[in-house]
Amino acid sequence: MASRSKPIAYIVRRQCSGGGAETAARRLVDHLAPAWEVHRLGAGLNFAGHVVAGRKGPGWWRALRFAANVDALLDGKPGVTLNLERGPNCSIYRAGDGMHLRWRALRFGSSAAWMVNPLHWLYPRLEAKTIRSARFVAANSEMVRREMERYHPAAAEKVRVILNGFDPDVFYPEVAAPGRRGGELNLPEQCKLFLFVGSGWRRKGLARALELMAEYNRSLGQDEPLGVLLVVGKGRPEQFKSTLRRLNLELELHVRFLGPQTDLRRFYQAADIFILPTLYDPFSNACLEAMACGCPVMTTANNGAAEVIEHGRTGYILDDDPRDAIHWCRTAAVHPAEVVESVSGWTAARETKAFAALMEECLP
Repeated sequence: MASRSKPIAYIVRRQCSGGGAETAARRLVDHLAPAWEVHRLGAGLNFAGHVVAGRKGPGWWRALRFAANVDALLDGKPGVTLNLERGPNCSIYRAGDGMHLRWRALRFGSSAAWMVNPLHWLYPRLEAKTIRSARFVAANSEMVRREMERYHPAAAEKVRVILNGFDPDVFYPEVAAPGRRGGELNLPEQCKLFLFVGSGWRRKGLARALELMAEYNRSLGQDEPLGVLLVVGKGRPEQFKSTLRRLNLELELHVRFLGPQTDLRRFYQAADIFILPTLYDPFSNACLEAMACGCPVMTTANNGAAEVIEHGRTGYILDDDPRDAIHWCRTAAVHPAEVVESVSGWTAARETKAFAALMEECLP
């Protein structure tokens, strides 16, 4: 039985597996367990004899049910609640999903098409409710902090920036990367290997990555290596058939869809450039993981991970004109050791330690 002399912590995240926030929740549970009595609340998990709601139904309904159920289950209970989800009341809100109003604006622009999906009405309201309840709001990038101050100005004094972290026991450089040439990847010996990792391909910018891939190959001189793009993650490749035809990109020769993979490190180690032209990402864990493996990252300023990239030296921040980006891909002399060193301090241990200190501030 857990000792009641320990302070009580509740770690809240609706999903229990799959993404960066879920990984962060697991890390926090493991880090806090020696000193805290930790309870994990997620949809479908058992808490205090109740199964937490939020597993079934459309996305907006799951979010609404989960928030209401967590509030009811924790009402009046002592302890510190670290919440990684829009909706539930809490002591600390980790705004790892960013600001929904910002994402909605970037995705739809001036179009009113967002109105047909109840989720786009609900999420900003759940977000505001959680922020009002929290003593602290943890933004995982300066970009999210600025957005927080824009959309929730009353919460500005609550905001603390805690950047995401990577696990150095999992992501590290290797001089001779397995499978780089040949093996199950069956790559040409002379090629420039680009890597795209992520699900939600529309938001992550796969279409733009394909355009950049085509532009890169069109720009090559006679003796320059062909560019090959590996796409790792869950998605529907058939949705990009017309894009591939329009860009004259051939499957297997120029682009390979590999589906979800469990061992991402070998791909990061093998790639020459990690490319993520995301429309919006509060802080892409994949970018940090790639850099920890020595792979430079090309991404957009709408990705909080751009804050750990030194433009032109350890990666490249894209703008609307692809010409300079293509020139950089062809000519930049990037040193993997410098890329690794540039992110060596952004570890998961630093991240969880910062959250633990913030939770201690919430103790009575």
